[in-house]
Amino acid sequence: MPTKKASTAKKDPCWKGYEQEGTKKKDGKTVPNCVRKD
Repeated sequence: MPTKKASTAKKDPCWKGYEQEGTKKKDGKTVPNCVRKD
């Protein structure tokens, strides 16, 4: 039986009003670097 992988990655990983500008390290993990749009 095939298992469905739970995907937490969306097309846009940032909150509304923010945009991704690369990635950064946080607590040893690589996370999206979200900055506020002007």
